[in-house]
Amino acid sequence: MADILDTTDLLTRIKEGVSKGVRIVNIRSKEAYETLKIKGEIQSLNKQRRKAIEDLGSSVYRLFKHKNSISEESIKTKCIEIAKIEERIWESEEQLRLVHENAQKELGKLKAIAKPRVVGTCECGAEIYEGSQSCSKCFRKVEQYK
Repeated sequence: MADILDTTDLLTRIKEGVSKGVRIVNIRSKEAYETLKIKGEIQSLNKQRRKAIEDLGSSVYRLFKHKNSISEESIKTKCIEIAKIEERIWESEEQLRLVHENAQKELGKLKAIAKPRVVGTCECGAEIYEGSQSCSKCFRKVEQYK
């Protein structure tokens, strides 16, 4: 009878371990997918920003070369466009930070779910957990309680 209970306990622990592993893979793969997507957006926005800055420089040079004067309004418009792109980059970077933060929170919840199995009780009354080498309360060696 004890063998059946041990086998059932072992199978339950294996099932819980596999289930936890699958949840971890799910969280990590979702994080990786979101990270790649957001980094792609950031890369695209950085290209737009570089092009807008190059266009601004070219416009300033052309205006100066051909008119000997610079239209402040056209420069201002291009600078506003660049500032908007930079704002979108910042928002994407913040979104990326939140993706990582949320994944860490989810992983933390999984770790909190997985409680170690109690294998005995110490003379002081504290529970002894599987894999412990000593009592967490009085620090006696665990071998005494096996």
